[in-house]
Amino acid sequence: MRCKVAVTLAVVLLASGCTGTGAGTSTSSSPSEPSVTAASGSPEAVVTDPPAPTWRLATLPELAGPTSVLWDVVSVDATHAWAVGSEAYSPEQPNDTGTPLILEWNGTRWARAALPAIAWHGRFDLVAADSPSNVWAVGSTAAAGPEDQVTHILHYDGTAWREVPFPRGTGGNYELITGLTVVSGHTWVVGNRQSEVIIEQWDGRSWRSHQSPAECRTGGTSFGGMPNFCTVTAIKAFRPDDVWAAGNGAWQGFNGPLLFHWNGSGWRTVQVGINEQESSFETLAGRSSGELWAVGDRGLAVRGGGGAFEVLRDAPGGALPDMATDPAGMPWLIENSPAPSAALATYSNGAWVDMPAPQPSDAIGMSLHGIAGTPGSPLMFAVGAADLPTSPRYLRAVVLEYAPAPSTDSRA
Repeated sequence: MRCKVAVTLAVVLLASGCTGTGAGTSTSSSPSEPSVTAASGSPEAVVTDPPAPTWRLATLPELAGPTSVLWDVVSVDATHAWAVGSEAYSPEQPNDTGTPLILEWNGTRWARAALPAIAWHGRFDLVAADSPSNVWAVGSTAAAGPEDQVTHILHYDGTAWREVPFPRGTGGNYELITGLTVVSGHTWVVGNRQSEVIIEQWDGRSWRSHQSPAECRTGGTSFGGMPNFCTVTAIKAFRPDDVWAAGNGAWQGFNGPLLFHWNGSGWRTVQVGINEQESSFETLAGRSSGELWAVGDRGLAVRGGGGAFEVLRDAPGGALPDMATDPAGMPWLIENSPAPSAALATYSNGAWVDMPAPQPSDAIGMSLHGIAGTPGSPLMFAVGAADLPTSPRYLRAVVLEYAPAPSTDSRA
C-alpha cells in the first residue's frame, strides 16, 4: 500500500493532498447464457451461470458533507474489508475540518467502524491487514503547513480500534508516510522526513527504526551536484524477512527508479536495469517475492523477482496512485486523468487493457485512490471520490466492487 502522492526526482520530492459512495447493491452486469439441467422426477430447472466479474458502484452509508473521500482499502477475505478516508471536510476551511473515517465490509454491506474518540481533524490515508484481527490505519492531522502535521496510527484487534503512538521527528522536521504493509504480525511504515527515508517496523510491542540502504545515506553528490538520496513510495511484505519497497534514488553513477529489499538483517537497493532516467516507481504489488510488479511514471513498469526483472515500457501514463494483483497474479492499476476521470487497467496477453470505471450518475468526474484484491477470490475493491456539480467543487466518497453480480434461478 502506498500514500497517494506524486513523486519527482529531487531531494525533497513528495507532497500530499486530500480530495473522496460504496458495496452490497450495485448496477447490474450482463449475465452469461443460462444452462438447462433436469433432475429425474423433478421439474426442469433453468440455472443462470455466474456472470463474469465486472466493476460496479457499491452502496455506502450516508456520509457527512460537504466533502467526503476514501483514500485506501484492504480486503483479507470475502467478508472482511476496510476503507479509510475522511468526511465533513470543507475546502473553505482546510486547516481545521475533516473527520477521520473508517468503513468496514462484512460481506454484504459497508458500515461505519466504531472508532475511539478522535479529537483531531484530518484523514486516514492508508490501511493494511493480514487478518480480520490485525488491521492498521495511518493518517495525519489537517494543518496549515506540513511542519504542523502529526501522524496518527490506529490498530484493530478484531474487537476495537486503538491508537498506537508513533515516533515523531525532532528539530522541526515533518513526516510524510507513503507506505504501509502488514504480514505475520509485523507492520511496516515507510516514507520521508525531509530528505531522510523513514522505515519503521512494529514487532508486536514497539516500533523499531531501520536504516535505509547505504547508497541513500552516505556522503557524496549525485547528478547536478545534489546530495545522494532515495525516496520510498510503496511497500509490500510477504514474510517478516522478505519485504520489498519501491521508489527512486540518485548517487554517483546512478539516477533512476529503484526497488529496496529487506532480508531480515538489512535493507539493500535493487536496480532493475534502468539508469540515467528521472523517473520513480509509484506503486508495488504481487503475490510473492518472485511475482513482483512495480509501476511508475512515464509508462514505466517492471515484473519479476529474485534479481531478474522484465521492463515493460507501455504502462498507462496517467496518475497511478495504487495497484493490486488478482488471484492469477495479474496487476490491476488505477489510472487517473486531470479531467478528472478514472479508469482501471490490467495486463492481459502482453498488453495493458483499459476498463472505464463507473461513476455516480450525478457526478461530473471521479478520481480513484486505492485498490485491493482479496486473497483467493476474484473480489476486488477500489475507492476514491466523485466530483459533484457544485461551486465550489465538492466530493463524495465512492467504492467500486469487482465481483460477479448475484445470480438468480428460475424454474419452468
